[in-house]
Amino acid sequence: MGKPIKGVVNWIQGAKKEKAAKKKEQEAKKLYEQQKNAYKDVETGNPFEGLINQYASLTNQYAGLENTMEDLTINQKQAEFEQQSFAASQANILSGLREASGGSGIAALAQSLARQGQIASQKAAASIGMQESANQRMAAAQAGKLQTQEAKGGSDVQLQKAKGQADVDRLVAEGEQRSQALELQKESTLLDLEKGEYDLARGVTAAANEQKQSGIGDTFGGIADTLLTVATGSDKKLKKNIKLIGSSPSGLKIYAFEYIDKAFGSGIYQGVMSNEVPQHAVIKHKDGYDMVDYSKIDVEFKKIK
Repeated sequence: MGKPIKGVVNWIQGAKKEKAAKKKEQEAKKLYEQQKNAYKDVETGNPFEGLINQYASLTNQYAGLENTMEDLTINQKQAEFEQQSFAASQANILSGLREASGGSGIAALAQSLARQGQIASQKAAASIGMQESANQRMAAAQAGKLQTQEAKGGSDVQLQKAKGQADVDRLVAEGEQRSQALELQKESTLLDLEKGEYDLARGVTAAANEQKQSGIGDTFGGIADTLLTVATGSDKKLKKNIKLIGSSPSGLKIYAFEYIDKAFGSGIYQGVMSNEVPQHAVIKHKDGYDMVDYSKIDVEFKKIK
């Protein structure tokens, strides 16, 4: 396959590949934009923002407890029963003695019984006093216990609230740090994706364009080579200042000359005269003058000055 034909083929293939690459690039870019937008929407906020201290409303369960010992009552029924029994016993004894001893011993006996009654009353009062004292001790002990429980409950509540708030603050701070890290990671990933997309698109387009340009270069390079192997005009009547400068191995005469019409080229060229070369190497131009295919002879056509 000749170089020009090969160049045309490469150019066509390169153009097709470039078109297909651009189509795939557009599809990939569309999908990439969708994925990028979805990635942008990824939530990176602080999941613990606005977290409430669950212990903030905690109350002291021991606050306001009632002292059940404050309402204790004194058991007076036993003292009243003892007094009533003692009075009845005294009345019976006094009645019996009155009959036995007569009126003369009643006064002394009554006085003795009165003293015994005083003693019995004092015993009853002492019993009541002991109950009151015991009740007061129990009430005081209960009050002290309640105060201790209330104080401990209040302290526990404050500790729980403080611990809960510390946990909330810690989680919020950790969440904020994690949020910032995720945001930075997302930005970095988006930048990498954008750069990767740009590099990929540029690489594909450059590769296809390179092949196309290579085809163009091969095509026109081949044409240029062809123009060098097929002289534009080798007819003697197109030339001037013709000078013989040598001969080829096959015996063809080599001349130095200039073109009369500068459209064929300016300067001094080396070549042959079309009327002196084998006819299979001569090409007739449509305008009537001869051209020579130098690839079929052993003389090089070139510009020498």
